[in-house]
Amino acid sequence: MPLGGSLFDLSCAGLQRASTPLSSPAARSRLSHWGKALYPIPLERRMGGSRALLYHSLLLSVLPLVLNMVVTPLVAISLFSLPVFLRDPAYCVYMVGFFLWPAYHALLAGLAVAFLRAEGESVWSVVGPVRDRPWFTLLLTALMLGFSLLLFQVVQPLVAELVYGPGAWAEAAYFFRRIPRPLALYSVLVLPLTAGVCEELVWRGYLLTRFERLLRGRVWAAVLLQALLFGLWHGPSPFLPFSVLAGAVAGALYARTRRLVPLVVSHWLGDAVGLAIAYFA
Repeated sequence: MPLGGSLFDLSCAGLQRASTPLSSPAARSRLSHWGKALYPIPLERRMGGSRALLYHSLLLSVLPLVLNMVVTPLVAISLFSLPVFLRDPAYCVYMVGFFLWPAYHALLAGLAVAFLRAEGESVWSVVGPVRDRPWFTLLLTALMLGFSLLLFQVVQPLVAELVYGPGAWAEAAYFFRRIPRPLALYSVLVLPLTAGVCEELVWRGYLLTRFERLLRGRVWAAVLLQALLFGLWHGPSPFLPFSVLAGAVAGALYARTRRLVPLVVSHWLGDAVGLAIAYFA
């Protein structure tokens, strides 16, 4: 059978070789090469990979909401009793959240790493460059840190005063000053670090990149979807739009640069400064 006929047979049959052997080993080698190029991954594996990607993304989208909106209140009720929880739900949630949130962070980040490995990638594939162009990393970190402080320490208090009336932000700040000092110090030292590393890995590094694939390259849709989920993760609150906006800006920056380190560092420092001001200023 002529080589052209064998090539035609192969292109129609996927990865299967033509039934008639080719006379030249070199021709067989070329034929095998082009067959793999035309069909690099069997259809079954590609379909299975898409399903796994969808399942992983759904789990990491829904699980944080279940943990923060269902598990945390239930733990608070079990420790403080239902009447106490109903009188001051925010205080009860924060008192148990100090210990639950770092555990949630570790669990979610561990799942993200496990899912990346199951999908044939490493965590470094979403972290991006670390030592390349350090000045650029420092610049992005400074910009994101400045944005975070401006949004949460200047704009958010002003909006609270305008929407909820004079004294609204002072009342919210008083809530933080009720937290015992040892817990406040623990919160400043531990929570920002776990949040900076784990939340950026989960929402920007994993979910954003998976949404881009599931949404067929619609980057802005992926950015907005992960930002909404990121805001909801922080719980129902009058200030939820600020968390969504922060997630959208961080997501857009990551989609543009593919650098996770500036987001991790700025998130960590921004949360640490914000909590220190809330507790001790």
